[in-house]
Amino acid sequence: MILSDNGDVESFRDNTVLEQDGSEPSIIRFTRLFKRDIWCWIFALQKLWWLFALFPFLFAVSMFFIRTMTTTNVYVANCGLIRQQITESKDGILPPGYVNIQKSVIMNLFKSRAVLEETVKRLSLPYTAEQLFNNIGVQSEKNSDYFFVSASSKDPTMSAALANTLADVFIEEYKKLIRKNLEDLRDSYTRTQNEMEKQLEEINEKLKTLCAENNLTTIESDIAFNNQRLLQVEDQLTRASSTLDSAKQALYELQGELANTPEEVVTLREKSTLAEDRLTQAEATLKEYEQIYARNNPILINQRELVKRMKADLEKLQQEEDSLENDVNSKVVVSRNPAYTQIMVSIAKQRSEITALSNDIKLNNEIAVQLRARRELLAQIQPVIRQMEIDLAQAKDQINKNKLQITTIRNFLDRSFSDISIQELAKPPNTSLSRKRGIWAIIGFVLGTFVAISIIIGCELFNLSIRSVVDIEQALKIKMLGMIPVLEQTYRANYYSALQTIITNGEEYFSKISPEHPLLVVFAPNKRSDIDEKIREEFCETLKIRLGCNYVVIAPITEEETASVSPAPVLINDYLYQFTDDAPKPDKEHKVFFKLDDLSFISPLTGDQIQRVKTAYKSKSVSLIVWDLFDFELHRQLFAEIAHNADLTVIPMKYAQTSKLSVYRILQFLKSFRVSNIVGFLYNVNNKHYSKVTL
Repeated sequence: MILSDNGDVESFRDNTVLEQDGSEPSIIRFTRLFKRDIWCWIFALQKLWWLFALFPFLFAVSMFFIRTMTTTNVYVANCGLIRQQITESKDGILPPGYVNIQKSVIMNLFKSRAVLEETVKRLSLPYTAEQLFNNIGVQSEKNSDYFFVSASSKDPTMSAALANTLADVFIEEYKKLIRKNLEDLRDSYTRTQNEMEKQLEEINEKLKTLCAENNLTTIESDIAFNNQRLLQVEDQLTRASSTLDSAKQALYELQGELANTPEEVVTLREKSTLAEDRLTQAEATLKEYEQIYARNNPILINQRELVKRMKADLEKLQQEEDSLENDVNSKVVVSRNPAYTQIMVSIAKQRSEITALSNDIKLNNEIAVQLRARRELLAQIQPVIRQMEIDLAQAKDQINKNKLQITTIRNFLDRSFSDISIQELAKPPNTSLSRKRGIWAIIGFVLGTFVAISIIIGCELFNLSIRSVVDIEQALKIKMLGMIPVLEQTYRANYYSALQTIITNGEEYFSKISPEHPLLVVFAPNKRSDIDEKIREEFCETLKIRLGCNYVVIAPITEEETASVSPAPVLINDYLYQFTDDAPKPDKEHKVFFKLDDLSFISPLTGDQIQRVKTAYKSKSVSLIVWDLFDFELHRQLFAEIAHNADLTVIPMKYAQTSKLSVYRILQFLKSFRVSNIVGFLYNVNNKHYSKVTL
């Protein structure tokens, strides 16, 4: 910070901090440390170019010899098998329902455990089925029915024996698989037959129950019988209705005739007609009862007895009248008209007939209603019964077919069937397989190249040393003043030009230097080894020459150095702790020394004490005060307090030696103390790289 004329503090934070990263997560700030200039990758490749020449060659040679030493001559024999496609059951070759085994299942069966173990057993091989699995191969084209069984072995004869034996064992296992599929098919048909027989029994039981509930024998005969009876009843109803109409018409005529017939007539002799009238009425009543009641009805029997008695009494009375006819004089009397009485008898007879016909029609109507209801019931039941009969017929037919299929499968199981046969036996090969050592060498070359690239990338990725402007400005997020190359006679101009560039880049700070406003610049390295005193002296001298300002350097010194230096160094400790009122005068090298003694740990310097340095050298026309700090780890709090009160904090970084991680740790600590105006520069840069690394 710089003191203005009125004594206020002017902050240059906005000019020095490139980006405010306080709000960023710590993990993001840390991952930025891995950013680097593209030239760093190029330099890494140039530096470790010998890995590309050495590793691929060594790996290729190693893989070549490893393949040579670990592999021996291997002989492969091939056995050919063909499959006959049978898609239909012809001449009893295949049973009904048989499905060809899929090609994928056949390919897996070749290398199944059962086939391999049986092959090992037959040939008495000195290894297991798992080891044989790696020496067996099966190939077949996509749309081909030809299979190639290949077997590899160190012995050509054994390779042919392996292929042929494996083919024989496969055919046996294939036959077993076909037999098992047929047995499963037979069991499936058997289960289906049992289910259909059970279903048949259920349908029969339902049909019997339905017939019993509805009093049926056969649906067709019951429907025919019911329709016939209904026709008879309807015919009887028609005839009864016609007869009833005739009887009603006759009754109507008799009633008309009765109205025109006198009820009484005058006779010439005296007769007793009372008994005759009663007899006539009784006979009419008897006629009515005969139409209404059955023959054995008690009412009808009593009425008959009454008519017989009345007839007997009437005959007896007539006999008495005949015996007295000659003795008694006849005389004219009025008596009932016999014609009138006869008409009354006919009317009674017609009424009895009408009553009987009405009762007959009523009874026939009730019977017709019952027959029609049964006809409707039979019409509803008929489809159900017919469907049951159809289901029964189908079930019986399917059961018969299943029995036939089961019989066919059982007959087929008695034979041995296979649609795959050996077409060409394997023969012992004359030549061995290529060991492909060239391919393994190429693989080793590629692997070596990959390892070389991985080593270079790994070395460069975890190399967190500072080597370019990207490492400072983008990774650490601080302003970079410049880069200083190594001082060599050939590149001397680059060295001093770099010092001038640093002064130019820091002009916003150095342009306000004056005796009235001395500038306190702090060099804050992580370790003393990170700062070269010669570089710091050249920096101060260049600044003095360019701006014409005097400077004082406050350098750190230890207890051991204080005792060994002669004459005694000039210390500023007493003035800082106000043991003296005058600041010490710098030596001929513009230096005063600050000793990190016990007092500085017991009572660290405050901001006011540090500001006294400016006040002290202001009166001595000193425009620049450079304070070289001690190691960061020796006294962190005092380190940060001095930097906080400085106008400019410079972090010197040595090319390819100072670690970004150490500088990052210092920056995080300084920012926690609100230290502003932090800048850095990179020195001791290789001159060959200086012109390539961008500023």
